[in-house]
Amino acid sequence: MNCRCIQRALLRWFDANKRDLPWRTEPRDPYRVWVSEVMLQQTQARTVIPYFERWMARFPTLQALAEASLDEVLKLWEGLGYYSRARNLHRAARHVLEHHNGVLPQTAEALRALPGVGRYTAGAIASIAFNQPVPVVDGNVRRVLCRLFARAEDADVWALAASLVPHERPGAFNEALMELGALICTPRAPRCDVCPLRRLCAARANGNPEAFPAPRRTPATPQVHVQTAVILANGAVLMGKRPAEGLLGGLWEFISSELRDPPQESLVEMVARRVGLDLSAAHHEMLGKTRHAFTHFRLVRTVWLVRLESPVMPQRALGYAQTAWVQLEELPRLALTRSDRRVWMLAQHAMQRA
Repeated sequence: MNCRCIQRALLRWFDANKRDLPWRTEPRDPYRVWVSEVMLQQTQARTVIPYFERWMARFPTLQALAEASLDEVLKLWEGLGYYSRARNLHRAARHVLEHHNGVLPQTAEALRALPGVGRYTAGAIASIAFNQPVPVVDGNVRRVLCRLFARAEDADVWALAASLVPHERPGAFNEALMELGALICTPRAPRCDVCPLRRLCAARANGNPEAFPAPRRTPATPQVHVQTAVILANGAVLMGKRPAEGLLGGLWEFISSELRDPPQESLVEMVARRVGLDLSAAHHEMLGKTRHAFTHFRLVRTVWLVRLESPVMPQRALGYAQTAWVQLEELPRLALTRSDRRVWMLAQHAMQRA
């Protein structure tokens, strides 16, 4: 297959049809490219746009990001999901400020040495921001290349991508591949009639482009059941901050613990174990359940509202980096998961009924 034909056709189409996105302003700023590529991982562009614009208004430069607190970074990321991306951006910005005088490295190899920067992100930054002829492979690129070459398996998709990247305009070519997968070569009902590569596509010639790449087996999604206590006292609520590393690291949550069989803890036992408070004499009511889908599991939370006469200092913080009584008017300033926002809405409705 003629690589030059693919390159010319794709770049012509991209120049005429690319979306007007806020991170594509010229000249390309490496920092803006980096932030956008991290935000776009497993997230659609239309979802990312308002987050990106708010982020750039608050952290317009790498130095501004590096000098911010992690709490502020996580709060601005709130709702975008996959919070390790935000933590790694923050860590990497501080690393660049300390070890590279605040200037992002220009090669994919050097970029991969930064916290949280993998092969895809390094290739995207190096090619788009620094004009380096290196490939990128995300879900969209994987699908386009597997169809273009009628490859059911994607074991050599990085080699295919590397063979196609031109030395002139490599960043535009990589963006064009991703754009084609997002807009034209979609997982279902690809728009082959308007695809700039339709005459070169082996899967289209085969007559069934949706057969490529071969579908991956996805295991059944497990459910994780959690017990959550919204503990109130004198206009404040007890919150726990998750450890910096791990799932949802650095975010605040209402006191919670996974329910495991056997045996299952009571609410009183769970709160005593996690924060050392005795709720046996406290008024508490079950408010219901909330549900939230993560990538690899579904979270089901049984939510309790607990009322104390006055705040009691926790005796321990098992599994938390810290605990704190937070005034209710200050709660919106904390970085919470979307799931905890739902818990709080449930609690607010109960408080209004009382």
